[in-house]
Amino acid sequence: MAFLVGIDEAGYGPHLGPLVVAAATLEFSALARPAAGGTADALPDPDLWESLQSHIHKRPSGSGGRVVVCDSKVAYASGNLATLERAVLGFLAAAGARPRSLAELIRVLAVPSSEPSANGLPRPWDRPEALCLPLASDTAEIDSAAAHLEKGLAVIGGRIGGLTVNIASAARLNRLIDGDRNKAGALFALAADLVAESISRSRGQAVHFTMDRHGGRRYYAGLLCGAFPMTAVETLEESPEMSRYRLVHSGSEAPVLISVCDRCETWSLPTALASMAAKYVRELAMAQLNAYFQSLVPGLRPTAGYGLDAWRFLDDVAGARTAAGVPVAAMLRSR
Repeated sequence: MAFLVGIDEAGYGPHLGPLVVAAATLEFSALARPAAGGTADALPDPDLWESLQSHIHKRPSGSGGRVVVCDSKVAYASGNLATLERAVLGFLAAAGARPRSLAELIRVLAVPSSEPSANGLPRPWDRPEALCLPLASDTAEIDSAAAHLEKGLAVIGGRIGGLTVNIASAARLNRLIDGDRNKAGALFALAADLVAESISRSRGQAVHFTMDRHGGRRYYAGLLCGAFPMTAVETLEESPEMSRYRLVHSGSEAPVLISVCDRCETWSLPTALASMAAKYVRELAMAQLNAYFQSLVPGLRPTAGYGLDAWRFLDDVAGARTAAGVPVAAMLRSR
């Protein structure tokens, strides 16, 4: 048994809304192809699109009924939530989970270290039980996506493992970057939670993590040593193209590999799935934020939380926010 775990984020750049980091896991009982960069560990290659081309398509156009799994920026380029939703809810349906609200989705996905319910800052827009799912697709589309994922993976000896997310609201993210830690460091801390959770779930089996570089960082050995102090970290490669590491646990011979590269979601199918899951959860969170303030400010234009539009939105809701007793720190990131 071996596990491919892709990790990616959504919401690293905006001023408003949560930063969401997700991990998507595929399980393999037969290791037919080794991971790129070495044969000794006999881990599956994460570039699975060609093997699964009868069931999974890499772009929204020309999918022909197949489930689309790709970089979330490509999947959501037109602002259409349906492509994200079919893949994410289809993945969960294939794993036996069918959340009917955002609250249920978070219960299924969130790791224990995610945002505590009581953090001292009110966020009255957080009513996940009121946001029903699916929003942009129907049950038949989700069932079709689940069937494609199951059938395709079964042909190559794989199956759906699971999805997990680590959610950092603006307030939690600000706490994470207090002191000397920058935003890239905070992102790594959130990703490290998912790495630890996935290693625990792997039950001592081989795991290959694939994830995008954080803020362009090339070197991760020190961060990994800090995150996993009881684990030896072996550097396999630190090149402009790829950073690769092996985590060695005392008493375990199963390899734990971590591969980090730019645009990892175009090379690793599990990372693309994670990218879509993170984006889906973030967009649902932003839908709540926008709907809440639109109920207080007639004619308010929604925001995605980026750039100058974030400041426009804060100006437009300033009076309503103050009247509702919501501090700006509950919404706005410090970096």
